[in-house]
Amino acid sequence: MKRNVVNQSLSVAAVAIFLGLGLVASALANQNEVDQPKKKPQADSDEAIIQTLLSAGPESVTKHATVLSRAGKVLQQGSGEWVCRFAGLAGDTPTCLDSQSRAYFKARFQGKTPQVDRIGLTYMLHGMTTDTGMQMPPHVMVIVPDPTDLKQFPTAPQSGAPWVMKANTPYAHLIIPVGGLSMGAIPQPSGQ
Repeated sequence: MKRNVVNQSLSVAAVAIFLGLGLVASALANQNEVDQPKKKPQADSDEAIIQTLLSAGPESVTKHATVLSRAGKVLQQGSGEWVCRFAGLAGDTPTCLDSQSRAYFKARFQGKTPQVDRIGLTYMLHGMTTDTGMQMPPHVMVIVPDPTDLKQFPTAPQSGAPWVMKANTPYAHLIIPVGGLSMGAIPQPSGQ
């Protein structure tokens, strides 16, 4: 009987050691994953820039978008009409634009009247700072062929409601806040 108890004890010990070694190996493997996190791209690498720019719009838009560097170099060739690039005065606002929005901005920066033939969209899901210093939450810009069609909307930032920026100019466009802070919650610079 003693022999059976010893044999059972040895069997239990062997199973415990086997399981213990398996648990230790598993724990070491998991610790290795903790100690060795997945490599994140360096902030200034093309891969990091691509990730940042693609995060400016919804996946349905960015999935096939072309991605441009600050200098206009193609970092990722897309197959659709969408282009994701940096914009804004400081060139640090991630944006994704369709062809109509690109035509609008090209004309605007050349001081010409935009000629768009259908609604255009620009996604700025990181928000932005305007040329007047206004902090804007994540939003979508809507470009329309005839800016007078926007006269029904308010011309000042509203708490979460769409509003017209650059009203009564050929560059009028609709701002639709999406998620995050509403315009009413964003501190405005003095003098506005």
